[in-house]
Amino acid sequence: MKQLIDGLFRLESARAGNAYLIEEGGRSVLVDTGLASGARALVAELAAARIPPVTDVVLTHYDPDHAGAAAAVQRASGARVWIGAADARILRGEQEPPTRTRRTMQRLGWLGRPEVPAGLHELPGHAEVEIAAGVVAVPAPGHTPGHHLVRWRGVSLIGDAARISHGELVHFPGFLISDRTQADATLAAIAASRPRLVCPGHGAPDRLVGSGGDASRHTAS
Repeated sequence: MKQLIDGLFRLESARAGNAYLIEEGGRSVLVDTGLASGARALVAELAAARIPPVTDVVLTHYDPDHAGAAAAVQRASGARVWIGAADARILRGEQEPPTRTRRTMQRLGWLGRPEVPAGLHELPGHAEVEIAAGVVAVPAPGHTPGHHLVRWRGVSLIGDAARISHGELVHFPGFLISDRTQADATLAAIAASRPRLVCPGHGAPDRLVGSGGDASRHTAS
């Protein structure tokens, strides 16, 4: 694991999507897990690390490059797995993705089909949920209907709510966005929260331009 700041690490074995670990109050919270193909290495990395027990896994959204290894981590650790309620229905196959492109991607098995963790804990789309002391899951829809980000000590772990380009938040390509109006609002809210560090689902963690992100703006991809 690579330490980013005190209590926050980036997992080095997660495949395709980033996975982060937060140490807080004698427990560890994992945010995203990468592809299922990296599950064995991810579990081994966690087992070898000198960290408190992993009690919770927060999935920012249902895409395979974020949720793929969650079931394996759950089996190894007994952790609870959290995901937005709207995305839980898609992950379980109870509801189709909201756009034609995403339905096609799912039908073709884009990046594989994640194993569904047992007993998913569903996050509401209308309220924040404290996962552990100071570790808060925040609704951040747009990329997917039930997308969430995690806030902790002024850090925003944003999944695929946005990318970072030259210190600014930018959208993913339009075909990956489920609802552009929601995505615009989410991106603006992240910038307005003035995070001291942004940890995206893809690419390196970074600070936004300006003082705590005040100069950040969103642009179309």
